[in-house]
Amino acid sequence: MDFSLLINRKVIDILIGDTTVLGSYKLPYMSGPDLCQLCSQFGLSKTYTWGGVNSSRWTYMQSLMVFMNTQGRISELLCYLFNHVRFTDLNSLGDIDKINETYRQIVSAAINSINAHLLAARKELRVVNNSFVLLDIGTKTVIDTPKIKVVTYQYIRELPERIKDDLLNKDYDSVITKSRTLLEEVLIYIIEQLTKERYKSNGDLIKIYQEATGLLNMRQKREWDKRINELLGGLHKIVNAISSMRNMNSDAHGVGAGRLNINEREALLAANSARMLAEYWLSIYERK
Repeated sequence: MDFSLLINRKVIDILIGDTTVLGSYKLPYMSGPDLCQLCSQFGLSKTYTWGGVNSSRWTYMQSLMVFMNTQGRISELLCYLFNHVRFTDLNSLGDIDKINETYRQIVSAAINSINAHLLAARKELRVVNNSFVLLDIGTKTVIDTPKIKVVTYQYIRELPERIKDDLLNKDYDSVITKSRTLLEEVLIYIIEQLTKERYKSNGDLIKIYQEATGLLNMRQKREWDKRINELLGGLHKIVNAISSMRNMNSDAHGVGAGRLNINEREALLAANSARMLAEYWLSIYERK
């Protein structure tokens, strides 16, 4: 789908957080370095020179959108820009329900603001089946809220923040669950990006891991150096251990005869291992 209608200054100003869309709210502000990092994240090489002469912020986004549009990936970029995890300023609202409702209102207002600039072309931006699409005004569709998660290093590195309350409350089972969920999210994201198809998960982390590592060419091979195979085997054991701990001990299951108590040190080890693995997989995917 061609999204070239979105590649104009007024829409870009909304996307980079320069235009107010709801009361005093804007989309998260993106600085020059932020935009250069975003370009690199999606495969477009851009460098910000501190103290030097740099392009205007909006032109970085313009270049990225042109680049993504030629690859048919604008929806992926929009899903990242509207991702809930980017709206960290809303955390000051305190109440989770208020945060979620305000986020929903900001997203809706931003999309409406963008559509105001598309009115002359008789087009409108919508979210359908968790993807962004450009449709003729009046087209009947089922409209969703943007739920597609674009996995980034930032999201992975926010795991310690997501488990902070669990650690304070000594809810170590929940730490294991969140660690395991991170692994599944990253693996499924990689599978979907490489296959260009939606992945139907049955919750079997080992199966998901095997499919993803097969696509990434990370399976052990006889012709490879023994030490490389040992390293890959070690990664498999970590995934298997976290999956097993989650199945036996997480907050998703009741107490059983095989249940063991999780201590803080093991919970932290699982979380740090999950974060390390997730970053490693994402780096392999990006290189591929």
